[in-house]
Amino acid sequence: MELLSTLLTIIISTLGVGGYVVNNLLINNIKKNSQQVGEIQMRVNSIPTYQLLGGKIDSLQMSIKQWQPRKSIVFDLVELETDGIQLNLSAVTNQQGNWRQLLETPVNVAGRVIITQDNLNRLLKSPEVESLIGRMGERIKIADLNVDLQANNRIRIDSKAKLPIRGEELLNVSLEFTLTVAKGHKLEIKNIAGTLNNRPLSSKLLNELVESINDRLTLRQWEKEGIAARLLRLNTNENQLEIAGFIHIDNKKTRQDYDRRE
Repeated sequence: MELLSTLLTIIISTLGVGGYVVNNLLINNIKKNSQQVGEIQMRVNSIPTYQLLGGKIDSLQMSIKQWQPRKSIVFDLVELETDGIQLNLSAVTNQQGNWRQLLETPVNVAGRVIITQDNLNRLLKSPEVESLIGRMGERIKIADLNVDLQANNRIRIDSKAKLPIRGEELLNVSLEFTLTVAKGHKLEIKNIAGTLNNRPLSSKLLNELVESINDRLTLRQWEKEGIAARLLRLNTNENQLEIAGFIHIDNKKTRQDYDRRE
């Protein structure tokens, strides 16, 4: 969600000033708040144009190539498109609340992200992600994680791990699996195979591992905050990962609201 949060914060703060030069302001603000940016294409649709002064737009389309919002994060391509946005201008002016609370009405955001294999591995080795993996690993310590993207959503992971029963010994762990999207809000690992120090791991052990991990690979955790995220497409090839989906933001909705709808 950091990517979305960063972009929406920039967009909201810029739209709050209104005026006719909002396109250039958005582009300049993105560049100013990024480590590096290749090419930005921006289109803010607002008819009549004076409604920008009230913090309202009809839609926004954005395309950013070679975007590095943080030191360890580099995207080959980010595309976003929104429907109408209406800001709570008093909250924007007084800098109150977070970026979701600055929205006067619900908003839908569709997007597509492409990240290369090299940049994905760079991200996995960042302190933030290594800390997250450490918390997820519980008693198993994982290090030197490397991802090999293959065709047809097949992914190979090579890493080193420490197991409680083996003390400080570093073990070579390799896993290969297919990553799929289920029901739009869940990722699932399927057809897994793996080795430990080049010896095949048992299918029972791997299936137990998959079951534990799959339970956590859901986007529904954000629904209690009024954010419904759905994945429409996930594709891999030998060089990159592509993800497409949409997000509906509504502070008035709760997880129970989405449960009743599905």
